[in-house]
Amino acid sequence: MAVGGDGAAAVARSIEARGPIHGARWEDAWRTFRTAVGLGWAVESNWSDPFLFAVYTVAKPLSAALILVLMFNVITGGGRTAYLEFLVVGSGLWQVVFGVLTGLVNGILEDRERYRMLRYVVLTPASVFPFLLGRGVARLLISLLAVGVTLAVGVVLLGVELRPEPVLLAAASLGGLVAVVALGIVMAGWCLQLRQEGWFYPEAVAGALYLVSGAIFPLDVLPGYLQPLGWALPTTWWLEASRRGLLGEGAPGSMATLPDGVVLALMTATTLVTLGVALTAWSWFLRRARRQGLLDMVTGG
Repeated sequence: MAVGGDGAAAVARSIEARGPIHGARWEDAWRTFRTAVGLGWAVESNWSDPFLFAVYTVAKPLSAALILVLMFNVITGGGRTAYLEFLVVGSGLWQVVFGVLTGLVNGILEDRERYRMLRYVVLTPASVFPFLLGRGVARLLISLLAVGVTLAVGVVLLGVELRPEPVLLAAASLGGLVAVVALGIVMAGWCLQLRQEGWFYPEAVAGALYLVSGAIFPLDVLPGYLQPLGWALPTTWWLEASRRGLLGEGAPGSMATLPDGVVLALMTATTLVTLGVALTAWSWFLRRARRQGLLDMVTGG
């Protein structure tokens, strides 16, 4: 149900003249971003003791990595296969996708429905866009820690050999971060439109992308009608470039024949397209939310 229709109309009238991204001065945007980072971290940690939160943050990915170790040892009988490194790196890096998608979407939904503050954020001199990015930083940092824990477990307990190539890895990390954030922006704008609870949509989308981006198996094993989708996704090329940057080699199959430069070019091209679509979609989603009175709507009762 919609709450405060007059308030929603006031929000729409007060900010109709300025764009959803470019309406703020840089200093206002930076201040909003910094404040949102602190708020996001406090919300993610539930205002708990920093030491206890650190223990929980490490324990969660550690337990998931140990489950992966157990599953691999049971399936292979303790033997080591060429698929091991592919699996460990893909499983570890995908936690960034999951964390960023859920972080950006939950930031929007929590401030709209749980804390009822989103409409006031939109009324501030700064755009809601830097606030959205700041709210997602905490989940991003937690996800990066989870990646480190997963890779460490893979090296120590499974004998994964990392052969990093710093330049390639840095380029892959930058492109992948932009691509994943762009996907999270689209998801956040989309979930802002929903008139039913959208808390689980990021997990569903991340799970679908997990299957078609080559995270746990090469794209060549997908059905023919799904392979073009996988090749068109920036997450696919980010994972491929990251594997080459960490392991010195990428996925087996058709991708193995592509030079590193081609992989980086395809990652850059698909990322730029995704970013352009994300910014355009976010602008449209936010304008529609203002006009439809969705900024102060609650869907959970």
